[in-house]
Amino acid sequence: MKKLVFIIEDDLAQQKMLQVHFEEALGSYTVRCFADPEEMIKHLDEKPFAIVLDHFFNHQTKTGLDYLSLLRKKYSSLPIIYHTTLNDESVKNQVMKSGAVQYILKDSASLVRLRTALDAIHEMENKKGFFSTLFGK
Repeated sequence: MKKLVFIIEDDLAQQKMLQVHFEEALGSYTVRCFADPEEMIKHLDEKPFAIVLDHFFNHQTKTGLDYLSLLRKKYSSLPIIYHTTLNDESVKNQVMKSGAVQYILKDSASLVRLRTALDAIHEMENKKGFFSTLFGK
């Protein structure tokens, strides 16, 4: 069964590239793209496997960091990958302290790093499943 990944990205070309990469190149994901984080929040009942969250959004006063904090409060176990053009160590530190599983810069290697991050999420999920089965939780 394919895992559902939400991508929140206001650049439509980036959305399409990520969707094709996840659905066709990786083959094990179904992707829902959102240009507006507020719209994505309305669909969280679909229980995505992971979220790929951008930092900047056109016509928004909030950043991805604001939405990361909001998501952590309501959905603390939902893996969030922060995918951004912003190369700023202080923002990266805030993002990681706020609970993102990975901070990935958009560049020529970001698709590989996204796959690696998703593989790590799979591995964590499998370990949780193994230990909960082992200890009856």
